[in-house]
Amino acid sequence: MGSLNVADVFDKFLPEYEKKHIINSYHRGVIDSIQKCRTKHMGGHWKVCTNCGETKKHYNSCGNRHCPTCQGINKEKWILEREYDLLPVRYFHVVFTVPAELRVLFICNQKLLYNLLFKSAWKTIDEFAQDPRQRMMAKTGMIAILHTWTQKLLYHPHVHCIVPAGGIDKQNQWKQSKGSSDFLFYTPNVASKFRGKFLSHLNELYQNNKLILNGKANVYKHKKQWCKLKDRLYNTNWVVNCKEPFKGPETVLEYLGRYTHKIAISNYRIKDITQTHVGFPYLDRNDGNKKKYLEIPGEKFISRFLCHIVPYRFVRIRHYGFLSTRTKKQSLQAIRRTLKASQPQKHDKLTIREVIMLVYGQDIHICQTCKQGVLLAYGHWTKNKEPPAQIGIVA
Repeated sequence: MGSLNVADVFDKFLPEYEKKHIINSYHRGVIDSIQKCRTKHMGGHWKVCTNCGETKKHYNSCGNRHCPTCQGINKEKWILEREYDLLPVRYFHVVFTVPAELRVLFICNQKLLYNLLFKSAWKTIDEFAQDPRQRMMAKTGMIAILHTWTQKLLYHPHVHCIVPAGGIDKQNQWKQSKGSSDFLFYTPNVASKFRGKFLSHLNELYQNNKLILNGKANVYKHKKQWCKLKDRLYNTNWVVNCKEPFKGPETVLEYLGRYTHKIAISNYRIKDITQTHVGFPYLDRNDGNKKKYLEIPGEKFISRFLCHIVPYRFVRIRHYGFLSTRTKKQSLQAIRRTLKASQPQKHDKLTIREVIMLVYGQDIHICQTCKQGVLLAYGHWTKNKEPPAQIGIVA
């Protein structure tokens, strides 16, 4: 069997899935893009080499952020364009997770509660950075990325955050975190503050009737059940993981790139598609990260995949503090002056050709057969149109 992908799963199991489930127009559009990506339905063009005369047909990519086929080059482009943001300081990887009891609420209120998750995570880090007891008292920065899945494609909302071990004070001076080399803030206290902030805002949303309570969340329309849930959550230890610092600033963006453009499951993980099931490997986090294999019904695979499509135009990569878009340029310049670090040249927006050249050392405009001629595009066609027949061109 050749290489399999997520589009193959939709091709095989979507017709039966649609007989039993209603798919909204936004999700339908995402599915349609994944199915048509790099096929004649997306449009494309012919290319001819000016030296050897070889011609090839090229189909367009869909560009959808949920498409596993399109994310590799987008990740590399994102990394290259953010090298300017790096500072010669330690960085920590912090993960904020909500308890399993809240997942039924997240499913019904994705945009609202994803925003609350971001907000609570940043406010927690910001308050610790400016708390006199932490002996830093400076405005730090943070890059946060929303993830909603486990290796089994189960629903598990959490945010991955990259936090520098320091910040900029009111005199525009860099203040280093007072923690040791493998310590940012005391993690149990961070988790406790995060829990308090999230639940306080969540209860406010409930009291103002801003939460949608459908399906399994319907039980919380009764205030007695809501109070029981709230009390249980306040008495639960929430999970915040602060991992060891990166080996150096140069490893931060490469590591972060694994998360920024990651989707619920990549094409390479699809190992088998039978008449009824989809098989893929996963890492069992509860068993020492052992690699295991899972087969689930095709319709269940689609249900799980659709849970991880983020709301329309939702921003799942966010920058805070001195890394926020409005103040980043001035803040980074001031910080580098105090650190006596050189000011790197800021990248302009890179083209796909430039990214591939920088990352892979390959010029996509040069013929890969003869290695001499330049590839010229001709015979363009748009979406849902048949490609024109190949025409002869004399080099």
